[in-house]
Amino acid sequence: MPRIEYKYSIHNGMIQDLIREISPRVKHDYYSEIRPGKKYTVRSIYLDTSALDFYQEKLSGIKRRKKVRVRGYNEASDDGTIFLEVKRKNGPTIKKSRAAVKFKNLGNLMSEGDIKKYVFSTKSGSQQYRSANYFFYYIQKLSLIPAIKVMYEREAFFYKFDERLRITFDSNLRSSLNVSFKNLHDEENLTYAMPGKAILEIKFETEIPLWMQNILTRYNLGSQALSKYTNCLETHSKFERQLQRSLHGLAKYNEFKYYHRNERIE
Repeated sequence: MPRIEYKYSIHNGMIQDLIREISPRVKHDYYSEIRPGKKYTVRSIYLDTSALDFYQEKLSGIKRRKKVRVRGYNEASDDGTIFLEVKRKNGPTIKKSRAAVKFKNLGNLMSEGDIKKYVFSTKSGSQQYRSANYFFYYIQKLSLIPAIKVMYEREAFFYKFDERLRITFDSNLRSSLNVSFKNLHDEENLTYAMPGKAILEIKFETEIPLWMQNILTRYNLGSQALSKYTNCLETHSKFERQLQRSLHGLAKYNEFKYYHRNERIE
């Protein structure tokens, strides 16, 4: 079922205050609970066209947009799970599909495109198979190539009485134009975005509960059209020529010779 997502730009100093406010009604999600400091690292490679059409659509305020990305978490591990994701947006409404692959198989999957060989649970017609097929369909249709690697730390919570409400705090947003599926977890040559600030995200299906609305009002927080991809890409604007060279170079590199698929996408 599609969900609604609201984002808020907050100062780092507000994070603990807001967590104290929500703590009587929420609990950490599993992935925060098991990590030191209750935070885990999100690592994504965003794909775009050579003309950065996804970026331009965001700047133009187009409501119906999509993001295509490869997402992993925390430290590198050959058997760690990596997700192929397509996130579709219509204003604040989002719908996300994802398919899982082991990190050690990611490079082979991207060069061969063999979904059945490398993606988890890919019986024809399964959700994993459909999600992987969506991912490769958009890569082929739009000639997508890796544009930027984005990383941040996330502390995540669920509402105790309805886990359809999810609240996350994303901080330490950073990125690199040195993009390869092999270096997803590398922390070198990073540029930081939104210094001193974090992003509060609230995801829900029907409406934000009144207690959360009251907290947002007390802190004078209004939702904003924030994009980590856009914010990070713009921190590299002074390297615009380098960015364009990087994109065109990646398009020719054999790591990104995507497998042609003929399956019909609904």
